[in-house]
Order: sequence, then C-alpha cells, then structure tokens
Amino acid sequence: MRFSDLASARWLLLLRAMNTRVGQLNFLLHAEGDRSILWGVGISVLIVGLAVILSGHVGNYIDVPGFLLVVGGTLGATLANFSVREMGFAWTSFLRVIQYPVREPIARIRTLARVNQAIRAEGLLVLERASSQERDPFLRKAYELVVDGTPVEDIRRILETDMRATHDKYSRAVQVFETLGTYAPALGLIGTLVGLVQMLGALSDPSTVGPAMALALLTTLYGALLANLFFLPVSGKLRNRSEEEWTLKCIALEGAISMARQENTIVMEQRLHSFLPGKH
Repeated sequence: MRFSDLASARWLLLLRAMNTRVGQLNFLLHAEGDRSILWGVGISVLIVGLAVILSGHVGNYIDVPGFLLVVGGTLGATLANFSVREMGFAWTSFLRVIQYPVREPIARIRTLARVNQAIRAEGLLVLERASSQERDPFLRKAYELVVDGTPVEDIRRILETDMRATHDKYSRAVQVFETLGTYAPALGLIGTLVGLVQMLGALSDPSTVGPAMALALLTTLYGALLANLFFLPVSGKLRNRSEEEWTLKCIALEGAISMARQENTIVMEQRLHSFLPGKH
C-alpha cells in the first residue's frame, strides 16, 4: 500500500469517528430525556464563570497541571475501588438518564389497565401484540411470561430477580459517582499541599510567594467544583431515577400478576394506584 493510500485511509477513519461523535451529540441534544441535570450543572457553571470573569483576572484561575492532577488522581483513586466495567456502566447510566424521558407511574397504570381490558375482551393472545409494541424490556418480559402461561409464583420470582439485578447495578453506578465526589476534593487538597511545598522551597524570593499561593489553592477549587457541580449531583440524579424505575417495575409486576389471574380491571387499578406517592 502506498503512503498516500494509507494517509487517505486514516483520514477516512478519522472522519467516520468524528461523524459518529457528532451523531451522538446530536442525539443527546434532541433526546426527550431528563434535562434537569444538564440545566442545573449548566446554570451553576455559568454563575461560577460569571464570578470569575467579573473578577477581571480570568488567567489567575487557570492551572492546567493542577486540573490534570485533580482529574487524573480522582479517576485513578476511583478505579482502585471499582472495575473499568462498573465505571463504564456508571457513565452509561448517566447518559441514559439524559437520553430517555422519565416515565410517569400513572401512565404505566393506564397502559396496563387498557391491556387488561383488551385481554378480557379478546384473550391472552393480545399480549403478543402488546409485547411487540412495548419499548420497555421489563414490561415486555412481563407480557411474555403471562402469555406463555407461566405460573404466578414463577412470574413474581423471575421479575423480582430482574428488579434486584437492575437495582444493584444502579446502586453501583451511584456509588461510583459518590466516590468520585469524595475523592475530587481530597485530590484538590493534595494538589494544594504539593503547591505549598514548592512555594516554601522558593521563599528566598518573596515576590513569588503570592502568585505561588494562588496557584496552590486552585487545585482545591477544581476539586470542590467537580465534586459539588457534577459528581454529587449526578449521583443524586441516578439514585432518584433508580427509585422511579423501581416503582414502575413494581407496578408492572403487580399488573402482570393481575393479568395472569384474569382479575377485573378496576380491582387491578385500585391495587396499582397504591404505588403512587401520597396513596398510602
């Protein structure tokens, strides 16, 4: 292969990779997911940025080695606690929250009630059509178990096992971001101590003490910002989404059991409404 052909192939691969990234970004920008985390972080960053700009000394807040120390040290310390797969799943969970909208429990109850009415009118084979049209994998599995004639005890056992597995994964993702939020300020403090050591070694020149002290404190600032404006808010958002998913799956589980028992739709709705907030 000639050098020009090799260079062309490399450029083609690079363009394809860039096109993929642009497509992912475009999907995030147009997805109907939960944007509150993006709005919250964006507003916080904007306010902090305005405070820095209004100070009139933007350059004093920039220290690339200190920033790399905080980010790299935080990721490394977190990696010592979790596997690469767990950290990857945590990031994927965060993107999933942004990409996919929050489903309302009342909408899930109405869907189950509508399907149950169709079952009582046309039979369990209605679930085959409902399963093929359902986007939620958990609810689709529930439909399939019912239409296959699975005993109620087995339906509950299978779906509860699925619920616990998903809940454990979400809990792990929350722990990853909480750990990142714990280590970021600590690494910022370590960076400050490193800067102070360097500053104390140059006390022979008093004119350098002030700027050196400012640079030493920047790592603490970076750590605090990363922890409180991103890592900890994301962990809280994931915890809330996990609780919402758990409620939806409880509703789907009880709805599937009602369908398997061929219960009246009104009875099923009354039972499912007990999962809504304020109904206890």
